[in-house]
Formats: sequence, C-alpha cells, structure tokens
Amino acid sequence: MTDPIVTPKWVLARMYEPDLVIVDCRFTLGRPDAGREAYAASHIPGAVFLDLEADLSAPVREHGGRHPLPAPEQLAARLSRAGIGNAHRVVAYDDQGGMYAARLWWLLRWLGHDDVYVMDGEFAAWQAGGFPVTDAQRTAVPAAFVLNVRDELIADVDQVRRALGDPGVLLVDSREASRYAGVQEPIDAKAGHIPGAVNRFWKDVLDDQGRWKAEAALREQLTPVIRALDDGRDAVVYCGSGVSACPNVLALYRLGYPQAKLYAGSWSDWISYENNPIAKGEER
Repeated sequence: MTDPIVTPKWVLARMYEPDLVIVDCRFTLGRPDAGREAYAASHIPGAVFLDLEADLSAPVREHGGRHPLPAPEQLAARLSRAGIGNAHRVVAYDDQGGMYAARLWWLLRWLGHDDVYVMDGEFAAWQAGGFPVTDAQRTAVPAAFVLNVRDELIADVDQVRRALGDPGVLLVDSREASRYAGVQEPIDAKAGHIPGAVNRFWKDVLDDQGRWKAEAALREQLTPVIRALDDGRDAVVYCGSGVSACPNVLALYRLGYPQAKLYAGSWSDWISYENNPIAKGEER
C-alpha cells in the first residue's frame, strides 16, 4: 500500500508532471473567505483551489451536519472542472495540520479514486523549505471523472444508531477531549458524545512540529481502534462535522486498515435528531 503522506520535496520533484494536480484546501472555520484569500495571495505554483464549504460540502439542511457530503455526481463535476480526472494523481495541502486536505483525500477515495496524497507539514513546510510560491492562478482544463462510489466507507445516522450497544462496532470520536466529555462545546448546539464512543483527538496523529507521526507512534495513539479492527469489529470514526475525523481515517489507512468508516454527518448530524441519546464524561 502506497503511503498517502508525501513530503514537500516529493511535491517539488513532481509539480510540473502533467498527470499531477496540486490542490490548495486552506480554510478557516468562521471565516469562509480566508482560504480563497490566502490562495490568491500565495500558493504552490500550478495549484488549484477547492473550498471546503463551496466545493467539498453540500448546502446545510436540517440534517446532514455542518458540512454535509456533496452528491457524488456534483462532486465529480466540480473535480472535473478543476482538472481532476481518473488518470490524475492528486496531492492536497492546507494550513491546518492536514485536516482539510484529508477531507479531499477521503472524498476522492469515496468516489473510487485512490491515487491521492496529502502533503506533510502543510503550506508552512513548503514555505520553510524555500520552495517557490506564486499568486498566478492556474487555468484548469476539464478532465473526465468517472464515479466508482464506495458506499462501504460511509456510516449514516441509522447505522450509528444500530451500533449503540453493538459489541461488533467501535465508535471513535475525533474531537478534543473537552468537547467529547461535554465540558465545553464552542461550535455545536449540544455538548457531549455518542454513547459508547472512545476519544482519539485527531491532532494527536501529528508530532510537536505538526508533521505526521511515524508508524509506531500512530499505532500507540490508535491502539483501541486497531485492536477492534484486528478482532474483526467495525470502526466508525466521527468528529463535529465529518472533517477532522478524516485524519484519523487516514492514519488508520496508513497502518493497513482501509476499512474504517466515516460517519459523514458526525456530531452535528447526530444532535439534529431530537431523540438521539447523548453521553457526557469519560467512557469506561
């Protein structure tokens, strides 16, 4: 299995190869224009920009969470307009530890496209390396993107409900510990977590320099999830809106567990149903 995490030097060596599409995924929650403005000011030469909310999510409705999954056909059309087709390799970067880049990585896998990578160390590592940047925007040539949707990579709210109390399923909450425990909730309307979920904060897949941890450290961080998968159980990973769970799914993929599922609507979808139960504190 090819490692989906690549270094800035890897990108530099391949950035002008015609089958490589570099995607800038920078985004700031609460400042919807910040990513596009950062891209307009400076980005990796040849990169195209895809916005989390405008391009990689559907409009918010009553259910589906804060960043609902786009319809596969609509996402494929958007990727095609960005010059991404089935024959292309894709490498994504952001400035938030790989969280938004991992969202694109997961979306492409969901649509059946595996030749996709996340640049380690985000845009800051590219700049720190003294590599070229530009404000010139690439004119994308549309490419053919044929869908091969993998529904087995997704869990919806009904599947998560059935997972409650099911020893064959482990729920994994990717938010920081205080939000998981219900001590604070700065974003969503209700605090707490889905009953039975274990907490594995997504940022703990990164080291102190913001780079992806080595395999041994990742295994230690995700030990309960790995044990569950090794025992033949399912793992369903969620976060606040289906975005910051993606680095945990990516980490499991790197460790040889591509079967981990994403609850795409995540906590913000779960609490949109009045009767869904909520737990607080630590799980035993």
